[in-house]
Amino acid sequence: MAFEYKFPPTHEMVLSNGMRVISVPERTLDGVILAFQLPFGRFNDPVGLEGLCDILAAHIQKGIENISHEEFVDSFEYRGASTGASVGEEHTVFLCRMLSKHFDDLFPLFWKMICNPALNKAEFDRIKKEAITSLQAEAVDPSFLANRHFYQQLVGKGHPAGRFQTIESLRKIKLNDIRQFYKEVFSPEDTIFVAGGDFNEHSFKETYIDKYLNSWSAKRTVELTSASGIKLVEPATRFIDKKDLTQSTVIIGHTVPGESSPKRNALSLANYILGAGNFSSRLMNRVRSRYGKTYGISSQIAGEKNFGVFSISTTTKNQSVGETVKAIFEEYDNFCAHGVTDLELQKAKTFTIGNISFQLEGISNVVDKLLWLRYHGKENSYIEQFGKKLESMDLDYINGLIKTEFHPDKAVMAVVGRKEEVASQIENLGRKVTFYDQRNVI
Repeated sequence: MAFEYKFPPTHEMVLSNGMRVISVPERTLDGVILAFQLPFGRFNDPVGLEGLCDILAAHIQKGIENISHEEFVDSFEYRGASTGASVGEEHTVFLCRMLSKHFDDLFPLFWKMICNPALNKAEFDRIKKEAITSLQAEAVDPSFLANRHFYQQLVGKGHPAGRFQTIESLRKIKLNDIRQFYKEVFSPEDTIFVAGGDFNEHSFKETYIDKYLNSWSAKRTVELTSASGIKLVEPATRFIDKKDLTQSTVIIGHTVPGESSPKRNALSLANYILGAGNFSSRLMNRVRSRYGKTYGISSQIAGEKNFGVFSISTTTKNQSVGETVKAIFEEYDNFCAHGVTDLELQKAKTFTIGNISFQLEGISNVVDKLLWLRYHGKENSYIEQFGKKLESMDLDYINGLIKTEFHPDKAVMAVVGRKEEVASQIENLGRKVTFYDQRNVI
């Protein structure tokens, strides 16, 4: 199961203002990708103003001071370039893609977009209205409702993962809140800038690092902390009554160690065998293929630095919810009690290694992976030696980990369905159930 990968030559430095800069010259390409990652995201939304980070990220892309919005957008579009932003739970990334020949023209604009955005009222009002409209449309989706209720049952409103943007919180956000938050958190400290593609490394350092990146002197005035893990809670179920449904959505799960844990890759191997391996997974084989209770079922592990969640999700006919949930717990109990086989583990390792190979194709993926590595305090060797590390995880280690980190007896559950058809099935499983109306969108 050989896995050989070597990152292309990179040049890396930490500037005097605290920014980490990584350049990956690749002269065989005809383009450049710039990525700027800041160490804050939705978990850092001010309490009561949830949704602020998303609005700010969208607002920043609308222009810079002393240039109209239309002129700013045209500067990129007429050159076939684009900007984008991705807001995560604990970090936010701004991207710019361009042809190499436009690097000198567009780099300064992209940089000014980040450190000197216009943040004007007209664009703010439009973005806020769009955010509210989008949330109103999402709020009727059963998966959306189940996910929100699952996380709040799991961690409560006091944990960052239990707070969500609502219509009320979006309406409360004012332009001054956006400007104040930007002033407090946008800083070169602990940020990561990666440039990959066809550019001259010497001129990049002499011109762009010294003139732009190193000249940014803003100071962060608030403390940013990542979400911490929590103790496992007692099992409980939330039932959200949505009267127009003929099928119910179910999410079951509990917390697990986050990305910084040395157990993370082993947990992923175990999860692949249980429910992430599509038709080869145990849950899919039992609940769908053998009993025909659902069209699809999967398990996943979502994680931040110190906070992770394992969950199983599926959709099934209202009349089959009780049987489906029972089958899920029976398979999950068996998985924890007896572990996995050597053949299953080898298949999981083969898939995982093949999957990471695809994640490293192309300069965009290399840039993305470098951001991920440095954000989590890891060196390139973490990826380059990935295959060896996976091979060192034997069957006894994986099965021991399953017994200590997977807990069906501590799993919480959220069900979105038609109460009059489904509620009694859930109550007959012997679980404590709290009922909510679909209009109670957290």
